[in-house]
Amino acid sequence: MTTHLCPVCHYPGLADPPWSEAGPSYEICPSCGYEFGVTDDDLGVTPESWRRLWIDRGHPWSSTAPPPPGWDGTRQLRR
Repeated sequence: MTTHLCPVCHYPGLADPPWSEAGPSYEICPSCGYEFGVTDDDLGVTPESWRRLWIDRGHPWSSTAPPPPGWDGTRQLRR
């Protein structure tokens, strides 16, 4: 299974590319909570601004589902 990298927080487990020629994926990154096509297009929040907010909040896991074993937002962002 191919996964895709979140350009906001560098989470490596997105099911779809965030954006493609067809448009945004509308997938919500479980790590940082950014929804491609909504957070950016509808709310006007850039990936860079969202990344800063996520960092300022302490890199929390954003999904209600548990994070993958060993998940670490700080380490993930350094990649």
